[in-house]
Amino acid sequence: MILTEKETQHFKTPIAVPGFGLSMQEKLKMSRVLVIGAGGLGSPIIQYLGASGVGIIGIADYGTINTEDMHRQPIYHMQDVKKHKAKMAASRMYGFNPYARPFPLLMQAKPEAMGFLLDGFDLIVDCTQHLPSHLLINDACIAFNKPFVVGEVHNWLAWYGGFNMPMLDGSVSASFRCAMDITDDYRNYDAGALGVTHGTTGMHMVTDIIKYLIEVPMGLTNKIYGMDYLHNTTKVHELTANRELIETVRTNGILSADDYGLEIQPDVED
Repeated sequence: MILTEKETQHFKTPIAVPGFGLSMQEKLKMSRVLVIGAGGLGSPIIQYLGASGVGIIGIADYGTINTEDMHRQPIYHMQDVKKHKAKMAASRMYGFNPYARPFPLLMQAKPEAMGFLLDGFDLIVDCTQHLPSHLLINDACIAFNKPFVVGEVHNWLAWYGGFNMPMLDGSVSASFRCAMDITDDYRNYDAGALGVTHGTTGMHMVTDIIKYLIEVPMGLTNKIYGMDYLHNTTKVHELTANRELIETVRTNGILSADDYGLEIQPDVED
């Protein structure tokens, strides 16, 4: 048995869910997920992936915790202010799951680091909410054959979807670049940020990520979920993979930081 006796006791409630059981909990323990960005969207995702029993969680973020962000980053405490997000998120995870194996990575997602950053993970979750980073992560995941999930929250509007997902016929699903006409409709540049819409979107994403990890088919594949929380509406956009575009990305590989419009930050000194 993959789970220890103490782990089985710890997760006895989800194990008791019909159709979930011990085998699904063991699949979660065997999963390896990388979350890039431990801010407003990454915070609830890291919390619930860890609490759900995902075996290995990489947390990549070079930033530090600020007081003005605490309202939408509940994984942190006030005494964590000015400390590194990745390190503190990993530390907090042990508080609700002593069997967790978080790995803090104090680094920026940048072209020369992507091979190292993605290596060994089954699924990548892009919580950067930053278009140049989305494009870089998209291209890197195609280059290294990694499925990935992306989400964004803009005040009352939000969206998320799964990309480069393995298909039953052996091909892969649409990429983020295939969906940009849709995602642009949910993006705005109004000031401010709401904690509750970040948390709600994170919970939607974690639910579909867990279903993907336990092999519930097709939930994230070729779909964009768009939410308007102010008017309580959700729309599911069906995607079609642009094979020519995907092959162009695969051929070109990872581009330069300038090509993505990505501002490179100094390396973090731990």
